[in-house]
Amino acid sequence: MLNFRTLEQSGWTQKAAAYDELFAAVTDQAIEPILDAVGNVGGREVLDICCGTGNLAAALVARGGLVTGIDFAPTMIEIARMKVASAEFRVGDAEALQLPDGSFNVAVCSFGLWHMSEPERALAEAARVLRNAGVYAFTTWLPPEQGWDMFGLLVKAVRAHGTMDVDLPPAPPPFRFADETEAQHALGAQGFRNIAFQKKMALWTGTTGEQLLELIYRAIVRAPMIIDAQAPEARDAIKQEIISGAEAMRVDGTITMRWPYLLASARVP
Repeated sequence: MLNFRTLEQSGWTQKAAAYDELFAAVTDQAIEPILDAVGNVGGREVLDICCGTGNLAAALVARGGLVTGIDFAPTMIEIARMKVASAEFRVGDAEALQLPDGSFNVAVCSFGLWHMSEPERALAEAARVLRNAGVYAFTTWLPPEQGWDMFGLLVKAVRAHGTMDVDLPPAPPPFRFADETEAQHALGAQGFRNIAFQKKMALWTGTTGEQLLELIYRAIVRAPMIIDAQAPEARDAIKQEIISGAEAMRVDGTITMRWPYLLASARVP
């Protein structure tokens, strides 16, 4: 069986185009808050860790940043290069950056820690490549009890008709860094100071429950694997409950689902 890291890398390599088409509209809502958190990037060296298809990098370039983007999925990098010709993109490992010490003024990681097998190593690497007084910011999803409608609907449907205990590689605790106390401790352990947190809300909108199921299956890696690992009858019931649960949220023809996230920012001394 593939381990967690290989599963994630393979999945996102396969789903890069669908992510860009269906999911980036949600994650892109964190771009402006991230830019506000890191401040002026004009003329500064910026590292975009887990850069995906390049939309955050494009915004950083538009503000004058000298941007390098890193992602472990080659297809993500291919799309980013087509979008942002003035940035440098490379396939790389956030947990073992092949970059010199103290080579960046700013580092950002938008929703990337969720997909790492050893996120503490990624925090250590971000601290290592930052210059003195360098700024780091990351975003991560908040748990369903804090309003993440899609994840809450998925977990409810799976537990009602099947089980979350399926034959998939063990994953790190997904909401570890959504806990401010834990995030503060992890960042502080890597030498970060002036740590601050903001809770933010992104939204997904659609017109049918089938569109939400399409997003889950085409543009997310682990969630559809959990559904597909169920018995056939349970699988069908889970899909139908996700569709009907989304449909129940329609108001004036539009389904709006909340995707809350935590934005953390910090500095190295």
